[in-house]
Amino acid sequence: MTTPARLGIIMMRLAVLTLVAAAAGFPATLVRHPYLQNARTDGVAVLWATGEKGRGVVEYSPDQSYSHAVAAGIREFSPPATSRPVFQYQAELTGLNPGREYFYRILVDGEILKDGLRFRTAGPGPFTFLAFGDSGTGGSNQLRLADLIIAKENPALVLHTGDLSQESGTFEQLDSKYFAVYAPLMARSPFFPTPGNHDYYTDDAAPYRAVHSPPAADAPPGHAGRYYSFDWGNVHFVSLDSNLLAFPFAADRMLDWVDRDLARQNQFWKVAYFHHPPYPTGHHVNDPISATVRGRVLPILDRHGVQLVLSGHEHGYQRSFPLRDGAVVDSGSGAVYIITGGGGGGLQSIRTSPISAIGKSVHHYLRGEVRGSRLTVTAIDIDGAEIESLTLAPAPRISDDAVVNAATFTSALAPGSLISIFGPNLASEAREASAYPLPTELSGTFIGMKGQRLPLLSVSPAQINAQLPYGVSGPATLRVGTPNAFAETSIVIAEVAPAFLSVPNGLGRVPAVVRAADGVLVSAASPASRGEFVTIYLIGLGPVDGNIPAGEPAPGLPPLRTRYPVQVRIGDVSVSPSFAGLSPGLAGVYQVNVRLPDGLAAGRHPLRVEINGVGSETVSLPVGSVAGNGQ
Repeated sequence: MTTPARLGIIMMRLAVLTLVAAAAGFPATLVRHPYLQNARTDGVAVLWATGEKGRGVVEYSPDQSYSHAVAAGIREFSPPATSRPVFQYQAELTGLNPGREYFYRILVDGEILKDGLRFRTAGPGPFTFLAFGDSGTGGSNQLRLADLIIAKENPALVLHTGDLSQESGTFEQLDSKYFAVYAPLMARSPFFPTPGNHDYYTDDAAPYRAVHSPPAADAPPGHAGRYYSFDWGNVHFVSLDSNLLAFPFAADRMLDWVDRDLARQNQFWKVAYFHHPPYPTGHHVNDPISATVRGRVLPILDRHGVQLVLSGHEHGYQRSFPLRDGAVVDSGSGAVYIITGGGGGGLQSIRTSPISAIGKSVHHYLRGEVRGSRLTVTAIDIDGAEIESLTLAPAPRISDDAVVNAATFTSALAPGSLISIFGPNLASEAREASAYPLPTELSGTFIGMKGQRLPLLSVSPAQINAQLPYGVSGPATLRVGTPNAFAETSIVIAEVAPAFLSVPNGLGRVPAVVRAADGVLVSAASPASRGEFVTIYLIGLGPVDGNIPAGEPAPGLPPLRTRYPVQVRIGDVSVSPSFAGLSPGLAGVYQVNVRLPDGLAAGRHPLRVEINGVGSETVSLPVGSVAGNGQ
């Protein structure tokens, strides 16, 4: 409960701090308490502001020894932008460890202004975030909700959906109705805001941009700080500036940026947030920017599989059913849209619509709990009561024709082959096998086929790499399972399906052919020599003479040879290899050792491997003019 005393302290904090500091003889007066920005796995920015200029330092350590120190840069703001000179400090703490708690304190001119503070860097594993917006009134409802949040929550980070000030977004309004209100929370949990329309009322959001230091983005000139993205755990967050949608040229540049940003992400969760809601039902139902969000932003978010979209602007709470292309779809097949604009501003009417699951005119905040492939969003009202709780648990999906061999990415599969599976929601995070035998489960993901589980090389939200068993052939049903659900698809396994492995060489990918004498990769810069032995690495050469479980490394003695004879064709010449079988120490990889003909001319020669009447793709083998040693 917010008392009159608490309200008075908030509204008069700046003046009181000035008087107290002057009486105590401190060299610098805090007018903005320390707050965290751009927290990440290896660093964080610490900002604060004083009424006097000095030498700012942040001391920090993981053990309260404060053994590390970083000098702060300083930026001055003067009238008329501010009512009096204000000096903003920013210290960049780098080289930190992921998921680690650190203690810190701030000093100016050697005097400790704030002590005993702590933060935690981003890291893998479960975490909690908060979200709310339209808060900046400085009134009793904002303060009461803020008191509840500060006392009850300890989030990794906080998203703000805009209108930090409900007036005109001046420096003084941001100080008194944003920083002063949430100071205890901002000192331990980084805020990642998005600008609202009220934040633009002063000099094109200049104060909003000046007091924040969001993650860097490859944004066009003039757009830095207006929109950005960042990762936390297995979530990719994207903050857009929906105000820019009113300006076509600026909107084009921002939408091009977000399209590129989302296209290169491989996180399980994608969460977008911005101020103007795409589906308002109340006060802003006819807002033209909301219409532009629907027409221009949502197709990009749909295309890249964003699962949760947060916004503000409407002063209340509203959640949609899962939507795709504006239509209601099954859970996990589209995005859920939540309006969280109940942070303290005067409430507005919230109506229902065919796409709305719930709508309430209520002050509230959201708690998001990320636990691997499940994200639970709980809406909590100003009395601390739960409005509702929703768990998102997207099911895995296997894309059409997306079970392929891991060499050429075609559907040609053979027993023992290394395969790749593509689709959304396949694993909660990227993981790789670290030892043999290969595991049959990573990040809660497994593959089942014909009553057995397949060994896994790696998993990620969009791709799985695995090995087929050696003793299977013909049609089969492949099942991908996660903690959320499973997906199935049909495949056909041939007896053999030879395919060259390829490796990067700095200029692209080349066939995995190495010189036997020195192990150097054969390429245009290091061609093979006629008469020398080379080793060709492939997959899909089928059964071998001997028993070996999938996922186990092949033995060196005795080596396991292919059951069917192999021929190597170099141009028009057919050569029998000295060895063709499983590559010792590896799982699912075959090698063919062959001596290049003595009469091979210098230049590029077509290279092809054939087994049991089935040929691989043809690759190019560069051969130099120097003869090999014939080993």
